Amino acid sequence: MMLLSLLTATLLSQAPAGEAPPPRRYALLIGANRGLASDEPLRFADADARRMFTLFRDAGGLHPEDAQVVLGADANRVKAALGTLRERMARDATPGDQLLVYVSSHADGEALHLSGTRLPVKDLVAFMEASPVSVAVMFIDSCRSGAATRIKGLEPVEERLVQWSAPAIKGRVIVTSSSADEASQEADDLQGSFFTHHLLAGLRGAGDLNRDGRVTLQESYAYAYGRTVESTLLTRAGTQHPNFHFDLKGQGELVLTEPVLAPSRLLITVPEPGEWVVASEQDGVVMGVFSKGSGPVMLALPPGSYRLRSRRDASWLELRVAVPEKGHVLVDEPLLRKGALVVMKEKGSSGWRGAVHLGGSFATRTASHFGPGMGGQLQALFNAPLRPGLLDVVWGTAAGRASTSVMSRGLRQTEWSLRLGTGRRFHGRWGALVLGPELGALFVLQDESGASRSGTAPYGGVSASVWIGVERMSLVVTGSVGGAVMPLPQGAELTPLASAGVGLGWNF
Repeated sequence: MMLLSLLTATLLSQAPAGEAPPPRRYALLIGANRGLASDEPLRFADADARRMFTLFRDAGGLHPEDAQVVLGADANRVKAALGTLRERMARDATPGDQLLVYVSSHADGEALHLSGTRLPVKDLVAFMEASPVSVAVMFIDSCRSGAATRIKGLEPVEERLVQWSAPAIKGRVIVTSSSADEASQEADDLQGSFFTHHLLAGLRGAGDLNRDGRVTLQESYAYAYGRTVESTLLTRAGTQHPNFHFDLKGQGELVLTEPVLAPSRLLITVPEPGEWVVASEQDGVVMGVFSKGSGPVMLALPPGSYRLRSRRDASWLELRVAVPEKGHVLVDEPLLRKGALVVMKEKGSSGWRGAVHLGGSFATRTASHFGPGMGGQLQALFNAPLRPGLLDVVWGTAAGRASTSVMSRGLRQTEWSLRLGTGRRFHGRWGALVLGPELGALFVLQDESGASRSGTAPYGGVSASVWIGVERMSLVVTGSVGGAVMPLPQGAELTPLASAGVGLGWNF
């Protein structure tokens, strides 16, 4: 406890002596999971807006009565919130105060998509510019949000950001989660968008590069930019590049949050650098995925139980802690439980490598005087992202079936098929659907009274298989339609074929 008190006192002592109290901060926070009818619903926009409010309330000096939080927002509700906040600032704001605007929703190049309505981004920009405060900062986490910065008076920062600080500065700032032609992405494992997740982690204290207990605009943007680019580099939608535009005058630093002054805090004093994950034990929400440099780091967190993990070269460290409502908890090296990396295997759909299916098979007749074929089939599938989002699985199917002629009971036919295919694997809660084209060959052997003849027919078609079950074993239903060029006495003839099967599958 003495060490913790000393570290906290050290952080507090780094604040400039005699500095004026922080300015009053007003805020508008907008979240809308549902966009227009053509937009796929988001999952975490409302939650991201709620988390941003909580963080600025706890570590950013925001009083709840000075904030308008609009969740499940539509254009009319946002306009009403703008009116309420405009009246409050006109009545109470002073020139040295600040405004924060945060938006998480669908959008296009000109408007936000809010619960079936459209709100022009220029309306928010105009509100920000007209506000009677010295500094206004807007974060927009939406697709193609970079278009919001194409307004007169704001200039893009191409290289390193200049530091600014209250109360000496005046101006406006717009930070967007992506450029004008990029998609902003959510992540199920983070339970939030990539940009907002990393922005929140940075503002909680992960972005406090000089370890003074405060996070500036420059620090939070640099942290969120680097982590967002890194996280989205290999996603199917492509790399996402946050943008920063400003029109500011003054000197110093613009402090956005002060984790050292938050009521509930987590202090990691492990000296070694490393990658850390902090997740809530209550709901599994990842509060931060960040790289810690040498020395301590302080995070502002809501009170509750958390699980911490850190990866080393050949091991991982883990600890469960309880952050109190008021105060802080210390995480030091001796408290951490150590384990080998082999314990942390991939699991679930992201770790799927392949599957094997064995079952019965039924096929339509290959000639008019033969009945349907009955037998079995073996199918093997493998994860192979040839073109992610289009072709990400390959498979091979071998089947054997027998049928009897309806004209001569002594004439029997045995057919073997070998097919190779590639296509898409669609994941769902119940299992998976595999769909795509396939090519192969059909080998036919006919036998009658000791006399036999054989032939080969090229085959092409479309195959689908449904894998029902989320564990290692699945119930598998398969089907295919296509055609084979059959060698008949009167010449080659294209014959339509269809097959179906059912059996058990094993995922690995």
